[in-house]
Amino acid sequence: MQKLRLSMYLLFLQGIFLLYFAYKSGYYTVYVIFAILNFTLVFGLGRKNKTAVKTALVYKGIDLFLSMLYLIAGDIFSGISAAIDLAIVHDIIGYIQEVTSVDENEEA
Repeated sequence: MQKLRLSMYLLFLQGIFLLYFAYKSGYYTVYVIFAILNFTLVFGLGRKNKTAVKTALVYKGIDLFLSMLYLIAGDIFSGISAAIDLAIVHDIIGYIQEVTSVDENEEA
């Protein structure tokens, strides 16, 4: 399986979830903005853009932290978001480690 493919699928899935939440709640602008961010990051990760990889890592790291706080506070459904965020962060870090190891081997 190619690197970042899992991250792309999960970011797209979270974008769809955000659009659903925008439809169900009254906070259209907030959810739609983050859905567009997710779809933009999916496009950037597909092209393996360095800025998109770094942005996705920071964005999902913060989202993982906040999901864990909500989970600790008692929101059980935040566990799903935390698990998805953890899988995305793990996939991106694995990609970064693979790219840096290839660069180190080329320098030697």
